[in-house]
Amino acid sequence: MRYLVLAGTLVLAAFLGCSETPQLDDEDYISLLLAESDLVEMSPLTSRGEQSGKDVEAPEIWWREVTSTGEFTVLLENDPSMGVCTVAVTHPLQGHLNIDVVHDGQIDPSQKPMSELRSRRVIVQKTGDTSNRYGGWELTHITPAEYALDSGDVQEVFVKSFTVYREGEQIWQTTSSEEFFSVGDGLPDVDESDLVRVEVEVTHTNPVYEPAQFVFVHGPCPVWQRHPLNDDGLYGDVTPGDGVYSYEWYAENTEDLPFVAADVIDTETMNDEEQDDYDAGAWAMPIQPDSQ
Repeated sequence: MRYLVLAGTLVLAAFLGCSETPQLDDEDYISLLLAESDLVEMSPLTSRGEQSGKDVEAPEIWWREVTSTGEFTVLLENDPSMGVCTVAVTHPLQGHLNIDVVHDGQIDPSQKPMSELRSRRVIVQKTGDTSNRYGGWELTHITPAEYALDSGDVQEVFVKSFTVYREGEQIWQTTSSEEFFSVGDGLPDVDESDLVRVEVEVTHTNPVYEPAQFVFVHGPCPVWQRHPLNDDGLYGDVTPGDGVYSYEWYAENTEDLPFVAADVIDTETMNDEEQDDYDAGAWAMPIQPDSQ
């Protein structure tokens, strides 16, 4: 296994833009391919949602704010000379959870520190066409991106399953962040104005409050890029109280927001503005419109 830290990605790109042919090896080409791929990119989930009313147990408003990101790192899990290589990609971030729990109509959030590690695994294959920018390497499969705590604290909330429906028919599902999907025909195919429903199951290893967690969807949602999921029989939820959180909407801005993410946050995190107790987990997957 070989680690590659892509602080030098811009240097590689500069070399490729020169008139002289750079001497790059397979590891360099794979690194450049993954650093520039929109399908490998992992959103920081900084989407904002509508303010909650006083009759809702959630904070009046909250959103994530990224202050810095660490190195984009790849780990080659086998020798690329085989022509097919599985690669683990990680990209940490640090920032704040801005949160206002006082339902007074005034936006005056406090900040909780957060540190997350975004990761996914991919498969790349060498096609033999070494004339392309990436030395003949192409991305063929990806897993969902997984978001986990990177602060040293114990994470207690996790996504367990994630299902996407279009026009009432299931088009994508996973029960593992390690499951590979073809970038050709294995991604959720969502087009503008499609009726979309997501269903998410989560788990909490040490619940304190009821409800134990809040669940959200990020992506090409109406008006706001983030909406709460429900388990109350409303807004697309099929069976109230069955532990399946759902939301249904007509897709908007699929080109600007080409992904869908399931996001779970501990109620203990959302219950106050003072405690350093950020706890959340998420899975995210790019969408692939039929028109592309």
